Amino acid sequence: MSKANGLTFFTRMHANGTPIDSWNLASYHHPNSITWRWVICYSRRKAGRTGAYFMRVYRRQGFNFHAGINLPIIGSLSVQTQPHMWEKT
Repeated sequence: MSKANGLTFFTRMHANGTPIDSWNLASYHHPNSITWRWVICYSRRKAGRTGAYFMRVYRRQGFNFHAGINLPIIGSLSVQTQPHMWEKT
């Protein structure tokens, strides 16, 4: 794992503190935000469609999206962006 200036590389992801079968390959988390800004992640193949996908998210707050590709045997690679949620002072 490597972390520098809000960037994080190669860490295991978790859901509510429990490790899951997904890996954060690279992400950015601003020090004054309670949420990450973008993440590139890999996870083992799950049931569902095979192929590429793209969807817009958080439409009212800029151009944010979730895109990726699901491949049989290899797994899923995705890129997600979301707006900052700034800490209240």
